[in-house]
Amino acid sequence: MLKKLLIACVVFCTGVAETRAQAKDYRIHGEIYTVMNTTVSGYIYWGRNLYWTDIFSASKPENPYTRYVNEVVPVAHQFACRFGNIKRIRVIGDNRIELEIRDGHIIELEDWLPSGNRGSLRIEADKETAIAWDLISEIVFSAAPDTAREPADTPITGTVETPHGRYTGIVQWDRDENSLSHVLDGRSGTSGITIAFKNIRSIASSGNSCQVVLNSGREFVLWGENDVDERNRGIVVNMPSVGQVVVGWADFKTFKSIPLNQVNLLKYSDFMLPRRIRGTVELKRDEVLEGVLAYDLDEAMDFELLDGRNGNVAYRIPFRNIRVIEPKNHKYTWLQLGNGGELVLGEERDVTFDNDGILVFDAKGAARYVRWRDVKRVSLPAKEEGNE
Repeated sequence: MLKKLLIACVVFCTGVAETRAQAKDYRIHGEIYTVMNTTVSGYIYWGRNLYWTDIFSASKPENPYTRYVNEVVPVAHQFACRFGNIKRIRVIGDNRIELEIRDGHIIELEDWLPSGNRGSLRIEADKETAIAWDLISEIVFSAAPDTAREPADTPITGTVETPHGRYTGIVQWDRDENSLSHVLDGRSGTSGITIAFKNIRSIASSGNSCQVVLNSGREFVLWGENDVDERNRGIVVNMPSVGQVVVGWADFKTFKSIPLNQVNLLKYSDFMLPRRIRGTVELKRDEVLEGVLAYDLDEAMDFELLDGRNGNVAYRIPFRNIRVIEPKNHKYTWLQLGNGGELVLGEERDVTFDNDGILVFDAKGAARYVRWRDVKRVSLPAKEEGNE
């Protein structure tokens, strides 16, 4: 049954949509203001994150919702959203920022620096520049102007197939390579080989090796490097209408390249204004509560992410894209997505009995706390139509 539900989901995750504009529309872009009163504008490299659908993560130093519940021991929670949901970041301490989302709401966060890029932030204008974090005052995100040249990086777009189904979107290989100019490393015979992703038609796993087919039709069997064997750290796929999945090597079957203009990617202007999570919570004792929700005493905005896993596939789904959440037991929860797909997820606190429960605020602002073990179903209504 579990596999059938997963298959149902990914069938809905693979749609090909309208032809879109240029690669620059999908690149993270903005202005960096420094303490020297200088401004640098261009494409931003946030660690390995390059595109608006990539995920920004930080820690929440405080949880305002625990004051409503005496019986819950406060735990540290993570904040995560797509870069397209962010308007501005202001540096206010050695390890602390104010993050402003698209509607002007401000969230204070810490532990926000990207891994692998902790010394400085890279930005590409006419040339690539590195700006030390200590010298940054503010970062303002914006769409690349029409006059901006095309970026050096073009997304790897394609379909990743697993035993559970297929996932189509922007691909990050081995949690590292995410541009067509990046290369796949391996060995063939006694020689080391590097192949740019722009030249790759498909990759198929054979466990400890891969069969790689080039656009020219030439084929290689590669082995001996973490790009092409069980040491691969996971294949990330960002899907516009669903969220992010990370496919572990044990479940990876094939990757097939798809042209950029055949994938429905999101521009900065496609990200809708955030809203509070609103819905109904049905209790197992047949009581129904309705109002504004604080899910897991943590997520309160519809652009925040629900985390869960099934086997070797991890999911991060914006609440905006979820319609129904049904706990099934202490380990697993069933989800229905806005596109009609279905999922059964476990392991993470959002979908197991580690969940801290749900606060429901009624029309007068009064809070009612519901333990996760008492939740029968959470229903989230569809928002206005949009590309996100």
